[in-house]
Amino acid sequence: MTLTDSCPSCLRRGIAPAATRWRSNRIVHGYRCPRCGATWTTTRDLTAYSDLHTRRTQQPNRKAA
Repeated sequence: MTLTDSCPSCLRRGIAPAATRWRSNRIVHGYRCPRCGATWTTTRDLTAYSDLHTRRTQQPNRKAA
């Protein structure tokens, strides 16, 4: 799972993680902005993302209705 993030300093979007660590059901991404050089980390609970994906795939398609 690759999740991009936005730089908290210059707001550049779509930055891919420079480093990834798995911790149980969490993933820690380290980022470095190619524009301004800012660094930051995010910690995400993967169970929240898997639940969101499950709910989206179970919703009926609006176009078909």
